[in-house]
Amino acid sequence: MPARAVHGDERTHVESRVRDLLVRKDLLPGVIESVDAEADLWELGMESLAMVGVMVAVEDEFRVEFPDELLTRATFRSLAVITDAVMGLTRGDDRP
Repeated sequence: MPARAVHGDERTHVESRVRDLLVRKDLLPGVIESVDAEADLWELGMESLAMVGVMVAVEDEFRVEFPDELLTRATFRSLAVITDAVMGLTRGDDRP
């Protein structure tokens, strides 16, 4: 299987885990279940407290720790950006 396909499969899997996690933790109820991965979560009602909940849930689920420089609105803008951050952190890269 080509490397690009493997990376795409990994990305799809991570994004699905992030979405499922946010549903299980009831973060952004009624939004996260069907929102497009690129949709701006802040425009859909996410607030700072919810961002902290997302961060803690993702850190626990993926056994990663967000460095201070990633604790920004931009990192938690969308499922796609959160997925990028998780993938980077699991590879040891601290940039989304």
